[in-house]
Amino acid sequence: MNTIRGNLTEILVSFALYWVFAGYLWFFPELKSGPITYFIFLPAGVKLFAILIFRWRGAVGTGLAIFSRLMLTDSDQPWVSWLIVAVTVTITLYLVVELGLRIFKVENDLSNLSYFQIVAIATAGSIINGYVFAYVVNGLDTSQMSGGLFHSGFMGVIGNFAGNAIFVCVAVVIVRQQKRIKQFIAHLNR
Repeated sequence: MNTIRGNLTEILVSFALYWVFAGYLWFFPELKSGPITYFIFLPAGVKLFAILIFRWRGAVGTGLAIFSRLMLTDSDQPWVSWLIVAVTVTITLYLVVELGLRIFKVENDLSNLSYFQIVAIATAGSIINGYVFAYVVNGLDTSQMSGGLFHSGFMGVIGNFAGNAIFVCVAVVIVRQQKRIKQFIAHLNR
């Protein structure tokens, strides 16, 4: 029972974190590059870290979040189309992360994961995920290859890369300044 509860908690945490970092998208419409793509997409960093930390449970949580975001963003599309997109991009990112961890021989507890390895996995994930997203969405819309596929894929890559970069940089700063942050919070609680 505890295993099921733990798995559901990790799925829920991944889902919630995705939505926390996707929330800014509604407050800054200037960041949109298209109806469902963005210049800076912070949830890309959440997806990466959720899969790194929670593995398949992070993939399930973020996959559900992707599906729900796409349904809210463009409810004119059939829900099955958005389900196909969410499943495809989530599985693709999961496979990129797992392959990256195996190539770099990272332990299951991520104890030997370095900053360079995170950047390499994030970059590969941004590129592959951006183009897979564009390809699947384009395939659902037109059922054929179009000239705009490269452009929309590139916009997806840039949005994912920017979101990953910001998220990774902030995470590194938090980890490196953990002692100072704890002291600051303790000072606030006095």
